[in-house]
Amino acid sequence: MTQPAPTDRRTGAAAVAAGVLLFASVAAELVWTVQRPDGTVTNLAGFALYLTAWTAGAVALVVALVGLGGSRSAAGPLPRSGRIGRGIALAGAALLVAFGAVAVVSALAAGAPAEWSFLLFAVGLLLLLVASVPLALGLRRAGGLGDWWVTVLVAGAGALVALGAAEDPWHDLGLFVFFAAWIALGLRLVRAASDRREPAPAA
Repeated sequence: MTQPAPTDRRTGAAAVAAGVLLFASVAAELVWTVQRPDGTVTNLAGFALYLTAWTAGAVALVVALVGLGGSRSAAGPLPRSGRIGRGIALAGAALLVAFGAVAVVSALAAGAPAEWSFLLFAVGLLLLLVASVPLALGLRRAGGLGDWWVTVLVAGAGALVALGAAEDPWHDLGLFVFFAAWIALGLRLVRAASDRREPAPAA
C-alpha cells in the first residue's frame, strides 16, 4: 500500500487556503463595505471578521512558502536563486500577516485602522512581487512541477497590477489574480500528492 507525500499535501492545502481566505476577505469587503472613505470603521465586527480572514490567509501563505521546494516536495529542491526568492517571499507574507494584525487591533482600539499599517501591506506585496521572478525560475530549474512554475509569475503580475493601480477595479483585480494563482499552484501540489506516493510502513 502507498500513501500521499505529506509535504506536497500540506503545502498545497496551505496555498489553497491562503488564496481562498485572502480572496474571501477582499471580496466580502466589496460586497459589504464596513468603512467610510476616510477609513473610519462603521461595523467593527464585520471589519474584524474580514481582517481575521486576511490574517489567517497570510499565515497560510507563510506555511505554503515554507514547504515549497523542500527536499521531499514534488517541486524538487530549490536552487540557490529559488531559495533567495522564497526567503524574500516569506518576508513579504510575514508583513501581510503583520498588516492584518495591526489593522484589526488598531481599528478595535481607535475606530479606524492605523494609517501606517497600509505601509506593511504595500511593502509586503512589493516583496512578493520582487520574489516572484527568482522563486519561479528556481521552481523551473527544480523541474518537479512542469510548467506550473508560471503560476508564481502570474501571482507576481497580479501583485504588480495591485500596486500600480491606485483605483478600482484594477487594484482589486490585481489582488484577485494574485490569490487565484496561489490557489492554482496549491491545487497542483495537492494533485502531486496523489500522484507521487510513498510506501506505507509495513503492518
